[in-house]
Amino acid sequence: MNAKKITIIPIFLMLLSVFSVAFAMWSETLKVNTTVDTGELDWEIMEGTLTQKDTCDFPANDYNASFLPQPGAQQLDKNVGCTDLELIDSDNDGDYDTLKITMQNVYPWYYEHIAFKVHNDGTIPLKIWRVIINGNIYHELNPGAIEGEYFDFNGDGKNDTLIWWGDNFGVQLDPCESANISLDITILQDAPEGSTITFTIQLDAIQWNKYEEYTP
Repeated sequence: MNAKKITIIPIFLMLLSVFSVAFAMWSETLKVNTTVDTGELDWEIMEGTLTQKDTCDFPANDYNASFLPQPGAQQLDKNVGCTDLELIDSDNDGDYDTLKITMQNVYPWYYEHIAFKVHNDGTIPLKIWRVIINGNIYHELNPGAIEGEYFDFNGDGKNDTLIWWGDNFGVQLDPCESANISLDITILQDAPEGSTITFTIQLDAIQWNKYEEYTP
C-alpha cells in the first residue's frame, strides 16, 4: 500500500508541473495578443492649395459684395484693397493648422473668397469638428440660415466683417483623404475706409467615432 502511494505522488507532481508550464505559456500568449496599436490623429491645411480672389502678391481689381445678404461678388474697375494669407503651425508638430488673414486697405463691401484643402495625414479616420476664429469656438457658422456670422475684429463695438463658411463640419476623412474648405468674407458698412483687419482661423478635427459625443 505504501509502495503505491510513493509511485502515485511523483506522477501527480509531474502532471502538475506540465499543467503549470502550459498555463504559463497560454498566459504569455494571451498577454501578447492584447497589445493594441492606437494609431495617430493628425491632419493639416495643405500648403499649395490656397486660392483667393484678391491676393496682395499679385494685385488685381477688387470685388464688391453685390449679392448681400448672400455670398457672391462682382469685380470692380479699381484696385485699392488686398488680402494676405499666412499658414501657421501653432503647435510645432510640423503641420499647418491655422490660417492668418490680413485684409489691407479695405472698405465697406470689399469682398474676398478663400479656399484650401484639409488633409488627413494620420492613421485614424477623423471628422472636421469645429472652427476657432480669434479664439472663439464655433461648431457651425451658418446655423440654419444664409446670413453668415458677424464679427467685430477692430474692437470698436461695431460689426465690421461678415463670414460665410462652407458646410464641411462632420465630414469624415479617412487616412490620406482630403476635403475642400472655403469661406467668403465681406467688410461691412461700419468698417472705416482704409481699414486693416486681421484675424486667424483654426480648424479642429476629432476621431470619427467621437464626433456625435462631443458636438453640441
